[in-house]
Amino acid sequence: MRVDHHAFQRAATTSLTGLILQFAVATILLVFGLVSGSTAFIFGSMFVWIGVLVWLGLIILFFQEKMRTLETLEESELVGDEQSSIFETSGDEIRPAASRLKLLHKWVMPGLSLATVTLLIVISLLLLQFLNRLNHQDDLLQTFIRNTQYIGWALAVTMAFALTTFIYSRFIAGMSKVTAWANLRGGSAWMVGNAIILLALSVGLLFRFFGNDEVLHAICWAIPVFMLAVAAEILVNFILNLYRPRLHGESPRPAFDSKTLSLFASPDSVVRSINEAINYQFGFDITSSWGYQLFIRSAIWLVSLGVVVLLAMSTIVIVEPNEQAVRIRQGAVVGEVHTPGPMFKLPWPIEDAIIENVSVIRTLPLTFSWKGERQVVLWTDDYDQLSITRPTPFIVNDSQGATESVSDDLLSLVDIRAVLRYRISQDGLMNWLQFGSDKQERRTRKTARETAILAISQNVITEMFQHLQLDSILGKERANLSTFAKHQVQKALDTLNSGIEVVAVDIPLISPAGDSAGSFEELSVAIQGEARLTSAALGQAQSLLTRTVGDPELEDAVVQMVARYNDSREAWEEAAEGKDKRDWYHQMLDSENVALSFIEKGNGQAAARIRSARVARWTTLMDTWSRASRVSGQNQAYEAAPNLYKQRMYMSVLARKLPFIKKYVIGINPAQLDVEVTLQDINPLLNFEDTLEPEGDQ
Repeated sequence: MRVDHHAFQRAATTSLTGLILQFAVATILLVFGLVSGSTAFIFGSMFVWIGVLVWLGLIILFFQEKMRTLETLEESELVGDEQSSIFETSGDEIRPAASRLKLLHKWVMPGLSLATVTLLIVISLLLLQFLNRLNHQDDLLQTFIRNTQYIGWALAVTMAFALTTFIYSRFIAGMSKVTAWANLRGGSAWMVGNAIILLALSVGLLFRFFGNDEVLHAICWAIPVFMLAVAAEILVNFILNLYRPRLHGESPRPAFDSKTLSLFASPDSVVRSINEAINYQFGFDITSSWGYQLFIRSAIWLVSLGVVVLLAMSTIVIVEPNEQAVRIRQGAVVGEVHTPGPMFKLPWPIEDAIIENVSVIRTLPLTFSWKGERQVVLWTDDYDQLSITRPTPFIVNDSQGATESVSDDLLSLVDIRAVLRYRISQDGLMNWLQFGSDKQERRTRKTARETAILAISQNVITEMFQHLQLDSILGKERANLSTFAKHQVQKALDTLNSGIEVVAVDIPLISPAGDSAGSFEELSVAIQGEARLTSAALGQAQSLLTRTVGDPELEDAVVQMVARYNDSREAWEEAAEGKDKRDWYHQMLDSENVALSFIEKGNGQAAARIRSARVARWTTLMDTWSRASRVSGQNQAYEAAPNLYKQRMYMSVLARKLPFIKKYVIGINPAQLDVEVTLQDINPLLNFEDTLEPEGDQ
């Protein structure tokens, strides 16, 4: 091909066409994205808009190449075959177009490349900053990715422009094989970059037909990453151009000419490179053999067969014995829940399947978790250092329940570690899927469903502890909190049709918050001492009642009857004469009889004492009756012979008493005798003389 100003004029015209196409694609993408509300289209238009700067640089470059060629042509026509001394010098003073072209290659093209890199980096960072604000708790602007509702129109736009830009990039890549048009590779690379982004948007829109928005959201993240990768390559090219040797007559390659994107613009060169690599590895031209050529000709059929087999395999889903599954078409559940066994569906991507393990028990920390496994946890430990996240204290009631309103009572703070254990209920898979998605929230390891379960459970536990007493949760009610919390959380989840079965709400730790834990340890010791004494007293009382009553089952009845008897007796004593006093008296007697019947039935110490009292009563009564009968009989004897009766009774007394009285017989007239003797009992083992006093002492 003859290289003259017409060749560069054609290159400039082609660049102008590329500029118009680039501008049209960028404008339509941006306007469509703003009007239809598509964040992905706006992101894609940013890369296309930067390409406008590249095409402007190519237009200027080829226009200046044309001017330099015209200048050279005019110089050759002026010089002709004669040599004139005025044209013997070849400085830039007589070639201004060539001088401007050198300035373009030396300053304008590198500056344009740096401007392109700057725009790519700045815009990509802004886009990433926008994406980082998605679902952030401090996002006051409520940032979110918008998806257009006009999926058909959007898909038509992206596929049409993707095909157009790729064809144009192939056309320009073919032109760039001519040495004079080599710099068109930069425009071709940028145009194929447009095609890649548009093709990615088309794929995301295709998935939106089936209710999958995640692919399009991922493409929104991929676009700024792609822009950073292109910027990195341009920057590397710029640095290499500073040290690359320049050959005479060779047109410098601008830094914005991406070699990586050029490979996509010329895929045939990639195939040639692969063939050459294969031939080099085998050591001979294997790509020209009949086997390799047969493989190449059959590759399409083999790939198609593989795709058909994969699609056929995607129509069968095996549901394990501990699993349940449903079919999903365009994001909606189709049919009923499938039990274990094979499940048939339409091939992917028309239908998909969601398989859930309904027997596995899932664990969700409701408060905080330890950094490592801990065997012993004390109230006085620093939980802020031992836990992954700082514990948030719960409010409990610190009064004795004297008021009806919690707000009127004293409040206290406690640290609580709670863990929810749950699973999918037997017939709750549909409710489980509708309750939330498995999409993992940004800046957290929890899914949207787990986040909802966590919020509901924390709300239930917070309300539950606000109506409990501090002494109860640290003492007597501690063992019942887990069961009560389980029922409350299950009730809240059932109200929302969550399809969740709460297995347990473990509360392994409840301690006073802050520095007050130390003083509570003394209280705990005192409470334990009180409980021990109370238990001992109850045991002693129970033992006493058991010994007294006999039968443990009759203890309460006996106590109640005795208490009723005492109350009736007090009322009877205090009542005035009349009907009330008689009624109380009869009630007292009834209570006494019932109590005695229970005591006798129990056959305890009380029954034994009652029987002993009855025996003593009858013994005393009979003894008194016998004496009274004897006195009555003696009275009749006295009346018959009074003197004789007196003498007989006197002698009877002497007969009973004299045998036990010491008697002394004295043969001297008592009037003439004065005896002073100390009477002592003599121990037969002692000497009798020791008992007598000396004669001088008498």
